[in-house]
Amino acid sequence: MLLATLACAALAGAACRGGDTAHPEAVPLPDAYRLLLEEIADVRGLQPPSSLRIRVVDRNRLPLLLREEAVRDDRHFAGELDRLYRLLGLLQPGQDYASARRALLESAAGALYIPGRREIWLIREGELPASPSDLEPWEQRLLAHEFVHALQDYHFDIERLQRRAATLDSHLALAALLEGDATWTESRWTARYLMPGLQPGQATGLEPPPAAPAPPPALAREAAFQYVNGTEWVSLLLADDPSAVDRLLREGGPAATALILHPNLARTGWQPGGAALPPGPPGTNWRVGQVETVGEFLLASYLQTGLPALAALQAAAGWAADAARAYGAPGGDALALRIRFTDPKEAGEFAGRHRDLLGARAPAVQQEPGQLVATRRDGVTVIQLEPDGALVTLVFADTEADARLLAAFLRNR
Repeated sequence: MLLATLACAALAGAACRGGDTAHPEAVPLPDAYRLLLEEIADVRGLQPPSSLRIRVVDRNRLPLLLREEAVRDDRHFAGELDRLYRLLGLLQPGQDYASARRALLESAAGALYIPGRREIWLIREGELPASPSDLEPWEQRLLAHEFVHALQDYHFDIERLQRRAATLDSHLALAALLEGDATWTESRWTARYLMPGLQPGQATGLEPPPAAPAPPPALAREAAFQYVNGTEWVSLLLADDPSAVDRLLREGGPAATALILHPNLARTGWQPGGAALPPGPPGTNWRVGQVETVGEFLLASYLQTGLPALAALQAAAGWAADAARAYGAPGGDALALRIRFTDPKEAGEFAGRHRDLLGARAPAVQQEPGQLVATRRDGVTVIQLEPDGALVTLVFADTEADARLLAAFLRNR
């Protein structure tokens, strides 16, 4: 994973390996930059890494560099994730998750940290300035943010944390912890070290130039979750216990995005669980994928594809667990999503809001015995089974026939 600070909002990118002779090689951190690293380490309360390298990459060359790098296989950012996002309607037809993220990196990344190589990439023209003070104030902030990631990697091994994040939900929760920690530390470094040294009028240069292309709404929501919700959550953790973030990083990160959206849950010892899908295929010529966990954040993001943000967040707030499984179906792709809520009332409220979502995204919603059926304007058929106590089961498929077969397979199982 690249840990990237974007000009519009920082966003985690895909992990890279390899090298590129068209760019200057990374060099050991010069003394003036090491002083900045030590300031960040002081604010964060961790020892700085003994070695760190830095390089400058011209933005015009960044797309080529990213494409020439060999991308590590990560199941959360490969074809399975593209299929899930497409069937949920989080991306427009023709878009894929990896390409959308890469396009955002290419146009708006201000700095990158690469854990496997322990390198900082500063995206700008020219050579590396002699001192961070020669950078624009907003560039110094981006560099400070990436130095926090270097501290996290040195002390807690970011790649180990990513390997331990076994589900999509825990992966998104880990990203919020890493980015919230980095943003919280960066903001305090800015107040303690950067602001006092600025000349009158320079404070307006703390914010980076706006990014050219707006990211897809689903990616914008993910960035806001990582950097806004993540930072608010980290500040609450540290207010209660200054060692809380370090302890979470040693333990592998939060288990679910619900813990970030509802900080009080951690005090109760709550853990997600209690949702399952039947094994096996629903018919012949079906390929069965692995079980995944979507989580409360992504469920709310899905609802926001057709509902106001507040209504979507309220409907998803009763989430307790889910199980999602993608299938290769005769007519294309299919997805089963079974969600367990805290009680039948929460499940009923979600089902009602989800019907509103179908009404907003499909020309018509058919009420049939035990289920709702709708074919969205993007061609995906969605079936909502009647809630079973605290469980709600949803089916998504490229064809209505596959959706109906999968729904029949899941009913009463």
